[in-house]
Amino acid sequence: MKPFLVPALVLPLVFAPAAQPPLKIGLDTQATEWIVSLEGGGQVCDRAGKPLMRLAPDEKLRIWWDSRGASDPTSEYRIQVGRPMGADETAALMARLRKLGEPSDRVKVPDADTWRVLVGHFPEAAKAEPLFQKLQDLGFEELWVATEPRDAQPRKGRALYAVTERYERRPLPLGGVWLKPAGELTALQGKGRYRGKVEIFPNAQGRLTVVNTLDLETYLRGVVPKEMGAWEFPSLEALKAQAVAARTYAVANRGKRAADGFDMGDTVADQVYGGRDGEQSLTDRAIQETEGLFATYGGKPIQALFMANCGGHTVDVAHVFGGDAPYLRAATCYPAKPLTLPFTAGVALPPEAAQPWLSWELLRLGTGIIPLEWLNGERLARPATAEELAAPVRVLQQRLGLEGTDLDRSGSLVLALARSLGFHRVVEGQERPQDAAYFLPAEVPAGDRLLAAFLTRRGIVPAALWAAREPLTLRQALVALGRMWQDLDPLAPGEGSLLMDRQVRRKRGGPEPLVLSPRLILAEEAPDGSLRLVPKADIQVGDRLKWIPAEDGSALALVRRLDPDGAAWDRYNPTAHWRVEYTEADLLALVRRRMKVPGIREIRADHNAEGRVLDLALVDTQGAVHRVRGMHIRGLLGLKDNVFRFLTLGQGAQRRWVFYGRGWGHGVGMCQTGAYGMALEGATFQQILSHYYPGTELRRVD
Repeated sequence: MKPFLVPALVLPLVFAPAAQPPLKIGLDTQATEWIVSLEGGGQVCDRAGKPLMRLAPDEKLRIWWDSRGASDPTSEYRIQVGRPMGADETAALMARLRKLGEPSDRVKVPDADTWRVLVGHFPEAAKAEPLFQKLQDLGFEELWVATEPRDAQPRKGRALYAVTERYERRPLPLGGVWLKPAGELTALQGKGRYRGKVEIFPNAQGRLTVVNTLDLETYLRGVVPKEMGAWEFPSLEALKAQAVAARTYAVANRGKRAADGFDMGDTVADQVYGGRDGEQSLTDRAIQETEGLFATYGGKPIQALFMANCGGHTVDVAHVFGGDAPYLRAATCYPAKPLTLPFTAGVALPPEAAQPWLSWELLRLGTGIIPLEWLNGERLARPATAEELAAPVRVLQQRLGLEGTDLDRSGSLVLALARSLGFHRVVEGQERPQDAAYFLPAEVPAGDRLLAAFLTRRGIVPAALWAAREPLTLRQALVALGRMWQDLDPLAPGEGSLLMDRQVRRKRGGPEPLVLSPRLILAEEAPDGSLRLVPKADIQVGDRLKWIPAEDGSALALVRRLDPDGAAWDRYNPTAHWRVEYTEADLLALVRRRMKVPGIREIRADHNAEGRVLDLALVDTQGAVHRVRGMHIRGLLGLKDNVFRFLTLGQGAQRRWVFYGRGWGHGVGMCQTGAYGMALEGATFQQILSHYYPGTELRRVD
């Protein structure tokens, strides 16, 4: 076995003496009541720890904030002017807006050393339109209506209550409560169970903030499986890379949301956190084996950005969030040389076997019912005869435990095959002449109509075959025979992904040996489902295999599925490639959520060499150009990623927009699916991290 083929940087371990303080994770800021329970019972305390009331095991308590009216909004609409900029550009833009009579604010982009410039404060997006139009008329091309957190002063004069299961209402301190279970877990109904400390307290908008305080490593147990779960990516090294990235993100972003009373939220705006209910054993192991490790550049924690899958290639951070982080450079998601394993068929193949006309019915018959030599394009095209099919029918009758009857050599050959397997015995009394008239042409003889209708209804014989003027070919007869076999004894092929050690991993299962029959039939399946026999194949690690098992469990026939998403490391995600279609009205409605346009004349996109859109210009029906860059591109068009091309079909109101793309996410940093693909080919977590975060070092927090 060759070692992993992508060059890897060695990441030295640097030990830092300071331990990390607990993290405060915001679980919610929007609700006005919560129903809670404590494992083993416990106490409700004020936030300083003074006991207020006791809960019995399994007792539920309602924590209710009496807001005495509508709660304040937690967000507002503002207009972002331009792309994220460095400090000097930001100051110049703010000065320009000030001269125009529009005071502005700058907001730090957390994932880069850049700022966004915002103007206006609006309760509704529609009320931003006059200012949007004014700025557009003044020559600002890149404008964006953004939803931003709204500053507010804490409300006074409201009340916090506890309501018991007996409907007793008890006042609680306005500062909030600390839920202290006798066991480990605090349960929030509709949310989940959480380790560590859980507090509930009123916030400035007249709602309740819920904060879970816990140590970094326990926090990661609820993060890693939510960001890169073991069921979807069952590779320890990939999960270890994700554990380091998630730990690094937490270290670098501690205090990011201090104004809200916590460090980070539990959603994709930071990292998805699922508490105790999200934990998995394999991700727990990944966290334990990387305990305390986080990635640094220049001695500081990096912004360890990651996304689901990168569409074959990541992108420099400058094109998405601005800034110039040296460790967030574009990286390919293709191996320099794919890691493949050789497989060889154990039987000689007939001429023309490699032509892509084979089907699963024919392949199954080739594992012992018919001679493999029959799988020849020329022979299959010849007319079928009862004489040559008699022997396969006898073998199949024995396999199925049926009485051995001779093949009827008069009348329809396909109906004779059906009668030899007993199908004629099931049609009397349930098939109706009316159904036969519905399915069949009038040419089918009266005595054959019920059985023919049954075979058509079951999808065993195509309806067009009954009206065919040409003789039944051997291929048609064998496909029908194979479908009859499938109907009586359904084949459940083995299926799994090829691993480096020539084992396979079934979906949601562990590795297991792949035992091959000495007389192995080897085939490839194209994305359209067609099969072809091959004498040998170099199968890429990670490819999906299907096999027809023998009674002893060995594979009689092994089929390599050519992955429709190609050879990239990130091909294991359902969104590796996608297609989205909009009507003119639907696309216009999407665009109008972010910018004011009378209509769309055209869309122009500038791509980099990897097909990622770096700059999008939307020209409206009045000729005004609206420019969009970075994260705003996919947000404007409602797409999963910026790696796309599109076609416009039709005219005017009947126009349709068809987008073909790949990837899911912002495209910066570590590709999670790519990390899994690298791990399948033997990469360690250090090699994965050095590929997606070049030049970084690992430190350990004790």
